[in-house]
Amino acid sequence: MGTAYRLGWVAAAVLLAACGGGGDAAGGGGARADAGAPVNGGTAVVAVKADFGGFNPVTNSALATDDVIKFMLFTPLVQFDDKFTPQPYLAESWQLADSSVTFKIRQGVTWHDGKPLTAEDVKFTFDLAKNPESAAGVAGTYLGLVASATVLDPHTIRFDFVAPHAQPLEDFWWAPVPKHLLQGVPPSQLSQAPYNLKPVGSGPFKFGAWQQGQQLVLEANPQFPQAMGGRPRLDRVVFRITPEATTRLTELTNGAVDVDYSILPDEAQQLQRQQGIELERYTSREMTYIGWNNEREPFNDPAVRRAMTLALDRARIIEALMFGFAKPAGSVIAPVTPLAPDLAPLPANPAEARRLLAQAGWRDGDGDGIVEKGGKPLRFIIITNASNKLFQDIATVAQQQLRAVGADAQLRTIEFQTLLQQHRARDYDAIITNWTWDYFRPDPTPLFSCEQARKERSANRAGYCNPQADQLMQAGLHETDPARAKQVWTRFSQVIQQDQPITLLYWTEEIAGVGPRLQGAEMDARSKLVNAPRWWIPANRRR
Repeated sequence: MGTAYRLGWVAAAVLLAACGGGGDAAGGGGARADAGAPVNGGTAVVAVKADFGGFNPVTNSALATDDVIKFMLFTPLVQFDDKFTPQPYLAESWQLADSSVTFKIRQGVTWHDGKPLTAEDVKFTFDLAKNPESAAGVAGTYLGLVASATVLDPHTIRFDFVAPHAQPLEDFWWAPVPKHLLQGVPPSQLSQAPYNLKPVGSGPFKFGAWQQGQQLVLEANPQFPQAMGGRPRLDRVVFRITPEATTRLTELTNGAVDVDYSILPDEAQQLQRQQGIELERYTSREMTYIGWNNEREPFNDPAVRRAMTLALDRARIIEALMFGFAKPAGSVIAPVTPLAPDLAPLPANPAEARRLLAQAGWRDGDGDGIVEKGGKPLRFIIITNASNKLFQDIATVAQQQLRAVGADAQLRTIEFQTLLQQHRARDYDAIITNWTWDYFRPDPTPLFSCEQARKERSANRAGYCNPQADQLMQAGLHETDPARAKQVWTRFSQVIQQDQPITLLYWTEEIAGVGPRLQGAEMDARSKLVNAPRWWIPANRRR
């Protein structure tokens, strides 16, 4: 491996806010001017727009549930600082070699039922995740390049890699489950295990109660090790399920909730003028894009796809529909990733779009404003989620801009599950949707590899295949020198920008509203809950 990854034994000298640790300075957010010094106690109420999934780190695939798992209920092997660099957490240190990594598991960490957490739990979780019968999301996300796990002693475990690769510690941003509670559950039944509804974790908060569709209650874990941050400041956090955006906003402004997880861009404009409400905003790992079906005419031609992108004024879309709360996307590599290329988005250029279409044989022969080829007009359907008004508005703007270059885009709204099925089956012309990357290591193979294009219902829902892109993706994944890896990902991004298998619109800017009672809340691309154990409420502001 490159020098940058020969880390030797890395010790937890200071635990960062991502780990819920450290003193007041590490808690993030800081006290508002009149709040005084942080104190323990009180209940914070968080409004979320949808209910959670089962709280099993192995089988969970829901992003909001994953945040609760990683930062509140469980203890991943590593966490990340605000530069997205791996930091010790459950693993207090590690020794990294070319083909393996050996972790020292922190002693004194217990499951919430009092049983000690050991390397046996970590290996059990790994083996369970690698078992195909578990249908484990964590395996595909993190463990594709990890071959095996070997327990060396009760607090030491070695993982062997399939091959040396870049950013290998990102393979371990997952939390173990208790072997003593789940070893009797058949892997094929893991996703339905009663444990998932009443989890026993190891994190700074313990499971309290879950009234599905109504609220989730988490209680402070007074036994959480001081070396990992100690007892959370709050006594409890209540997540209130509130699907209606207007209700969430009203309850935030009247003080019924302390955090609104999901502020919309137009609401953010209102809240900027609301005294006492603070906005937490950051560029997320979620990209919004128009997907083209690369297996279906006319989008099997890269020139047509590139023309569609050049026809779109994405800056106008961000300004008019996102009110500026988004970042233009030049690459599919998330901008929060240290290896993200410095690649500007293609600018709107309708004249060049018309030239490309004409060069590809698309011309308006009958004067109706729509270009044709072989007597067939450039007409297609853009599908959107029937419950997503923003995406429908984007589709309307895109329709107008595409019409200006001779493309007749017709719009159709579809119920979400049906839309998802059509997208997975590549039964569509074009779609407006989004994708969230699971971590900070670039790995676009699920979306763009030829192998995935050949698989039915894979994540490569565009059906894109370019051997040059494949070669660059593999080179990027296995390049262990950060500077060289960034160069490879830049070349890959240039190929994608030329081929335009999808049209990147923007990186979503996440926005949350924080009411006047809650202190110390910080949020960034790691999670809205990244320092939840350091949140606090002044004693004179508690209900």
